[in-house]
Amino acid sequence: MADNRRAPYSGSARKLVISIDVGTTFTATSFCLLQPGSVPKFEEILRWPKQATPDAKVPSVLYYDRLGNPKAFGAETEDDDTIMEAEEHGWTRVEWWKLLLRPAHLPIIRDLVLPPLPRNVTIDRIFADHLRYIKDQVKAYITSTYGSGDDIWETLSKTMYVILTTPNGWEGSQQSRMRQAAISAGLVDTDGGRRVKFVTEAEAAVLYAADSGSVEDWLVEDGHLILCDCGGGTVDITGYKINAVKPALKLEESSASRCYLAGAVFVTHAAKAFLKDRLRGTEWDEEERLQRIVYNFDRNAKKKFAEGDTVCYIQLDGHRTIPNLGITRGRLKITGAEMESFFSAPLQQIQDGLEIAFENGGRLADKVILVGGLASSPYIFSKLVAWGKEFGISVSRPDGPTTKAVANGALAWHLDGSVGSRVAKAHYGLSIKVPFDEANPEHCEEGRQPIIAVDGLPYIHDSWCGIVKKNDKIEVSKEYSQQFYATLKPTETDVPYSVTVYAYRRLAPPNFVRFPGRRTLVPGFDAVCTVKADLKKCYEATRYSNPRSAVKFKNLNFEVCLGLGETEITARLRWKEKDELVYGPATVAYD
Repeated sequence: MADNRRAPYSGSARKLVISIDVGTTFTATSFCLLQPGSVPKFEEILRWPKQATPDAKVPSVLYYDRLGNPKAFGAETEDDDTIMEAEEHGWTRVEWWKLLLRPAHLPIIRDLVLPPLPRNVTIDRIFADHLRYIKDQVKAYITSTYGSGDDIWETLSKTMYVILTTPNGWEGSQQSRMRQAAISAGLVDTDGGRRVKFVTEAEAAVLYAADSGSVEDWLVEDGHLILCDCGGGTVDITGYKINAVKPALKLEESSASRCYLAGAVFVTHAAKAFLKDRLRGTEWDEEERLQRIVYNFDRNAKKKFAEGDTVCYIQLDGHRTIPNLGITRGRLKITGAEMESFFSAPLQQIQDGLEIAFENGGRLADKVILVGGLASSPYIFSKLVAWGKEFGISVSRPDGPTTKAVANGALAWHLDGSVGSRVAKAHYGLSIKVPFDEANPEHCEEGRQPIIAVDGLPYIHDSWCGIVKKNDKIEVSKEYSQQFYATLKPTETDVPYSVTVYAYRRLAPPNFVRFPGRRTLVPGFDAVCTVKADLKKCYEATRYSNPRSAVKFKNLNFEVCLGLGETEITARLRWKEKDELVYGPATVAYD
């Protein structure tokens, strides 16, 4: 159904945009065929191979054989025949693999043992295989649904944009690997890597909530709200200020986006540990049977459990009765208190995260929008509503299936550009050299040796130079720059240049990035990316500093300009030639 609140597409040619929300537990995909003069229409992929009933989501699960070849994907992995074949041939089930991409700085609420990967199969290979499967299903849907579907795909898939969603905590390194997976999957070719765009799941979700109309009363100019996306693996929380509602929605972040490893899989993980202990020594005390029991828990007891339930039942396979274990005709009885214990840690993390978001947003917001699979749990929802009442905060879920919230919201993000500014999640800056100051105790620390540069002066390296402070507002369209200089000899005509961008995630950054005499980063610092550029033209435009001296050198003055307002970091260099600013290209590389 087309959204009549959105203006007709003003482009001169048809375009295809695909959004893929790869979650820890489930994946959803939407697309939009942009037709000149027509209001954009968002469509979900609702037909997946082996799916019992049409659904907008499929499990983010794959099976690999012993040689490392993918054998089953998505809904196929829940098909009884596929499961039997997998057991017969020794295939490996791969799930929760998205969490293996997580950045090292993300705190985890408890020890989580992720299922092992098949031999010789990497996380990057799994991501590519999964995206290739998604691409094939989008192609099949378009070619079978539209009368000229084959022509549409053949013509437009070569230039289509692919929007991938990421948790708030995923950064450049994770995005780089996801882009490469999209290229490997054939969604875009190598030259089309820039047509892979990234949006955070929280941002996509708030745009979906606005599009759905179910929170329309909350969309008031100058109002504030907080979006909490409780997904399979992560919980993303971001505060927003509403700058305009009509003619188009315009938002800005009012508190830094945060990401917590506290999603629905942690409820499952706690339940599995409990079941393994309860069923120890019984006929169900083996991994394959336990896995099926956990599967039943995920799709029944976990979804239905509500506050006030005093007892729940989990289906075991078979019909045995073991009274002392609470097993009657193959059903395990567990208490409401035991069920609550499974939800305890994620619930606490969500509440703590919301309180931090309110504090950092100046407590301007008084509304929370909940989306995501874990938010659909009656128990979690009722607990968060009660928590909200205690603090005078309204808590709401958008109507309709929130499983497609992020995929559709990602399309809205690409088309509308609704978010104009964001809040810096960390301090961002660079490591530079500064003139040695013998009166500065830190410059004289043991192991911190001054180095004589080409100009004959002593310098101290590894000094912190901030560009953006944590919690600063970052305009989407604005560049943030820092002046630099490099001293070069006449023989150094080939002038590649690189600088590492660092993030400091704690309160106030120290004066130095590294410990004295060591290459170890001070705790709190992370290398985000490396900006690489060629300064040849800048070198040619610069005069010698001391043309008549025995030692000739050039002092190159230039700026490193960073774009930090989008989900991805962009970079370029600039310098002056004859009093005019000249821009040179730069590339951003990740380890």
